[in-house]
Amino acid sequence: MRDKRPVDELSIEELERILAIRKREARLARLRRYEGRRINAPAVDATLEESEPPEIAPQPPKPARLQKQPPAAPVYEDDDSTPRFEDELDARRSGQFRQGNPDWAKVWWNRLLLVVEIAAALGLVYLAYSLFQSLQEVTQVSANIQAQYQATASARLIPPTATPIINMGALVLPVGHTVSINDKGEVQAAFNLDEVPAQYRDQFAAMLSQPLVQPTPSPEGPIRIQIPKLKVDSTVVSGDSWQALQLGVGHHEGSANPGQRGNMVLSAHNDVYGEIFRHLDQLEPGDTITVSSTTKDYVYVVQDRQIVRPDEVWVMNAQGDERKLTLISCYPYRVDTKRIVVFATLQP
Repeated sequence: MRDKRPVDELSIEELERILAIRKREARLARLRRYEGRRINAPAVDATLEESEPPEIAPQPPKPARLQKQPPAAPVYEDDDSTPRFEDELDARRSGQFRQGNPDWAKVWWNRLLLVVEIAAALGLVYLAYSLFQSLQEVTQVSANIQAQYQATASARLIPPTATPIINMGALVLPVGHTVSINDKGEVQAAFNLDEVPAQYRDQFAAMLSQPLVQPTPSPEGPIRIQIPKLKVDSTVVSGDSWQALQLGVGHHEGSANPGQRGNMVLSAHNDVYGEIFRHLDQLEPGDTITVSSTTKDYVYVVQDRQIVRPDEVWVMNAQGDERKLTLISCYPYRVDTKRIVVFATLQP
């Protein structure tokens, strides 16, 4: 049985024996080539494998024209100087082994494996980059959530700012309203929100929807007003809100009381709710106005009369040590786009 072990597994003695066999095979091949050229060449016997070949007697050369050409030696696929081993004989004889002709299938297969390895390496790099980007995004989102939570927690520690109470007198003069007549011929009035700055209209509307809260009247506050020239004799209520002016003449909260230093501001409608101040435009300098408290009557003398815009709140201001009285009403009659203001001073 042929030994099919590779060369690397053979011992030195085995390699020497293989070399000796190859040498004998080479000598036998040479003898076969010269067999037809010898005289009385004996048949090649197998016993020659163990002994040296006999000496061949030299033959006299034949004439050139009679000399025969030796037969062409058979060409063996393994007839070259390269060492051959038993494990290569079957592959060479079957034509599967050709020196210098690589196996292209294996070459392309190796190249394909190389491409696959490169693609796998690039995929791993891309995956690592994607994971890094995702980690960065998650970290940023977490930081934003923490910042929002801290801001919310800090906001809870700050007490809410109280909504300031709007002073209507600092924005628009009192008694502003609009007038309309329904199908029955009845006069209807409504607060004129158009005179209020836009940013305060919602708050004014909310205040109008609330029930009337009458301020506590001061013992020294006005309770009655009389204007002899206009035949006016009316009670005075605390406050000059839309609801309060439906009851009569209103005393502007925070203004002076009768006889005191400062400016006492009284307001009333001219075309609705009794039309108490309808004829303020008839007052002239020198006319008198009497305002009473629970203890005393105070007489004021008219000094001037002006038509102003609804936002000219300066007419309610006090100046120095003056003891003033200011009467305010809408103007003109049932148009009510402006205000008529009468100024008077306390009679000495």
